[in-house]
Amino acid sequence: MRSGKTLVLGLVVLLGVLLAGCTTFKFSGAQVTAQLPSYTSVGTFDIDIWVNKFLGASGGATLFNVTADAMDAPIFDAIQREIRKFAGDAAVNVTIEYQASFVNILLNAVTFSIYAPAEAHITGTIVKYNK
Repeated sequence: MRSGKTLVLGLVVLLGVLLAGCTTFKFSGAQVTAQLPSYTSVGTFDIDIWVNKFLGASGGATLFNVTADAMDAPIFDAIQREIRKFAGDAAVNVTIEYQASFVNILLNAVTFSIYAPAEAHITGTIVKYNK
């Protein structure tokens, strides 16, 4: 009977990991300017971008990730599209959350860290400068 209880406990722990297993990196509130002119908020955005990394870990920092900066341009381009969509001048209060689901981490493990899929979740406010 003892091994049956151990098996059930193991399955419960595994189910918990499957439901809650993800890693996250978050960088928020960055604004790179000496003086921000007065502005009016014209909209907000909330978008997700699929990230394909190679030779690294899903959803986290890795010493040997040869494509770690591969997501910089797609994230920048996505924010630029949102600025154009709202006919704004800039994006402020931008938050970038890098996350990997259990499936992403499993794919990374099965491929021995060759393929490392994840998702970048980006939010922010589009502003128009007051002239």
